[in-house]
Amino acid sequence: MNRNGLCAKLVLILSLSIIPAIASFTHADARTYICKSNPDYFSKRCTIHPYAVTKRVDGQDHKGHLVGCQFKTYTCIDGICRDNYGFAEIPFEFSMDDYAGFCSLLCRNPECFDPDGWQ
Repeated sequence: MNRNGLCAKLVLILSLSIIPAIASFTHADARTYICKSNPDYFSKRCTIHPYAVTKRVDGQDHKGHLVGCQFKTYTCIDGICRDNYGFAEIPFEFSMDDYAGFCSLLCRNPECFDPDGWQ
């Protein structure tokens, strides 16, 4: 086998072994919540990527969540959720561990009226 063929096989083997590891690492922490009463696939889902965003302020790292729901995404750090493609800034005062709280706060088109809320 020539050298180019050997290199191509090595690259293929490494790619096939590394890609699943990267994919599982980047999506391992994502959490999807469902509101059963919302009418369609997109309005009933809220996905949170905990501590996926880092913002550096005065030399300090501030970690926050990336929240996606109903065709919008938000970055939530230090008590404020900012619309990633707009100008909205929505304050929050609950724990960063209250993932369903982020869904209730941000996914409001339509709101979740299910008695069980976001699960």
